[in-house]
Amino acid sequence: MAHTEIDVPDLTGQTWLITGATSGVGLETARAASDRGARVILAVRDTVRGRDIAAALPGPSRVVELDLASLESVGRAADVLNGAEAEPVDVLVNNAGAITTRRRETTDGFEMLLGVNVLGPFLFTNLVLPGVRRRVVIVGSNAHKAGTFDFDDPHFERRRWSAAAAYAQSKLGDMLWGLALDRRLRDGRSEAAATGVDVQLTHPGWAATGISNASGNAAVDRIITGFCSVFAQPADQAALTTMAAATRPLPSCSYTGPDGLRNLRGMPTLIGRSAEASDPEIAERLWRFAESSVARA
Repeated sequence: MAHTEIDVPDLTGQTWLITGATSGVGLETARAASDRGARVILAVRDTVRGRDIAAALPGPSRVVELDLASLESVGRAADVLNGAEAEPVDVLVNNAGAITTRRRETTDGFEMLLGVNVLGPFLFTNLVLPGVRRRVVIVGSNAHKAGTFDFDDPHFERRRWSAAAAYAQSKLGDMLWGLALDRRLRDGRSEAAATGVDVQLTHPGWAATGISNASGNAAVDRIITGFCSVFAQPADQAALTTMAAATRPLPSCSYTGPDGLRNLRGMPTLIGRSAEASDPEIAERLWRFAESSVARA
C-alpha cells in the first residue's frame, strides 16, 4: 500500500465515545482520535485494561464499564453517561464485536453474536443518542454479504449454527439497524434529528486483530495470528476506515471500506453493500425485532 495515512482534522474540543477500545481497531481508533485532540470515552468490558490504555493516551480520557453481552450492563453504562457526569458526545463509534467457535448465549438468552454485535449496540446507541450531537459510526463487515437475516429463527435455536453463518447474520443486522436509525434521524422520528446527527457504516477490511484468536486452542490461534500477520493489514491501517467514516463529509449512511482487492485492505473509500443490507423494509423489520428483543429481556 502506497499510503498508510489519511488527513484527519483537528478534533480539539470534540468528545468521542468508542466501544471495544481495549484492542484491535477500537484501540487504534481511540489512539488516532486522541492524537488529533479529541477527548475519548472508552466504553469497555475490561476496565482495568481500559484504565491502562486511557493513561497512555496523549489526550484526556475516561473509562466506562460496558459489557454488550448483558443488557443490564448496557443500561448501567448508559445511566453513567447520561447521569451527573454527562457530557455531549460528538462521535459515537460502535466498534465492539465478538466471534465464537461454538453457539453460546448472552446473559439475556440471545445467541452470542447477535446479542453482542447487534442487540447490545442497538440498545446502547438508543439510550445514549440524546447526548450525541454529530455522528454515529457502526463498524460492520463485508461478511454481511454472505448473510441473510432469519427472523423466524434469529438465535439459531432450530437451524444449524456455524460461526460463519452467525457472524454474517450479525453483521447484516448491523447494516440494517444502521439504515433504520439513519432514516429515523432524517425524517425526525428521533430527537437527535434536530441536531443534525447522521449514521455512517464502515468495514475495516481484513484486520490483524485479536478477534482472530477465537478457536480456544492456543496452537491454532498462533497459526491463525501468524497467517493474518502476513496477509491482513495492521489494526492501525484498518482503523483508517473508521476514522474516515467518523470525520469526512459523507452522504448520510454511506458505507466506507478499504479500496483494495475485495475490500480486504487498502485506503478508505466508499464501497457497495448487499441488496438485503440496502432494503428499507427489511431494515424496519430488523428495527422492530431488535426493539422488541431488548424490551423483553
